[in-house]
Amino acid sequence: MSICSQAGKLLLGFPLVFLTVLFQPLSSRAQGDTLLEVYVEDHEALPGEQNVVIPIYMKNYSDTVAGFMLWLQLDRPDIMQFQEVFDISGTLISGWEYVDVNSLGGHGYDILVVGLANLPTPPNMPGIGYPQLGEIPLVKVVANVYDIPDTMTERTAAIYINTEFIGHFNFSDQDGNSIGIAYDSILDTNWFVCTQWSEPDSICLNWEQVSGPPADSMEIHWDSLAYLDTTRVIVTDGSMTVLNTICGDVNGSGGVANIADLTYLVDYLFKAGPPPPVWQAANIDGENGVNISDLTYLVDYLFRGGPEPICW
Repeated sequence: MSICSQAGKLLLGFPLVFLTVLFQPLSSRAQGDTLLEVYVEDHEALPGEQNVVIPIYMKNYSDTVAGFMLWLQLDRPDIMQFQEVFDISGTLISGWEYVDVNSLGGHGYDILVVGLANLPTPPNMPGIGYPQLGEIPLVKVVANVYDIPDTMTERTAAIYINTEFIGHFNFSDQDGNSIGIAYDSILDTNWFVCTQWSEPDSICLNWEQVSGPPADSMEIHWDSLAYLDTTRVIVTDGSMTVLNTICGDVNGSGGVANIADLTYLVDYLFKAGPPPPVWQAANIDGENGVNISDLTYLVDYLFRGGPEPICW
């Protein structure tokens, strides 16, 4: 019997073969407790604020994490952009042998963060043990906020952790095994057309793959598809909101810095008064936190001709 005739019989028998294979059970999704949580908190910044630090947090419940890859994306390139720099001071990966960030798109509207505790050569650096409950950032990325006008009403950019491309989202243990990645088996059918027959015995000398029938032959097989098991790895996106405020407006009145802001700051620092409505606006000297140095800076500005508030 010729190859062509055999192919015809295979095609006629296809519905039975298809149904038999289709109803084989697919691999079930993993069940159990959460392994990891990865998240970005919501942030606020002033218009034009530079070098804004955005911590990324991880809660680790069950395994040592010795490597990771995260792809962050923005939905508002008109509000901010990432810098291709990172900060590991005071983070879970401080001391890791390899950390790198880069924008895959090349414009700073996305950023890929990669970290490895150990390279093949010494020293041997430990990974992140468990449990970790999110008190310390995993890593800190840096962004610049544009000096958007006060008239812009929609002032929030979403910061997405992309989990659709497994090649860009992965956490692994010390042996290189991915954490929280599961697999499904998917039926795949390939179709072929013979483009060259030998005569007179009708043997096919060359095959070409086509998208579907009509065809001379086909092949049925299972493909393994990796996906993030969201029952075990919880990912939460964050945001950046650009405040519509004025640096030095400690009391949140909407006006420029004045003696009322000075009084408000004194009450907060020394008389258990309410906190500033917008912390960034009260960080008058641009240093960390709101404290007596901001009060001194504001006094110098209001009464001694000192420099204007900078707030970052």
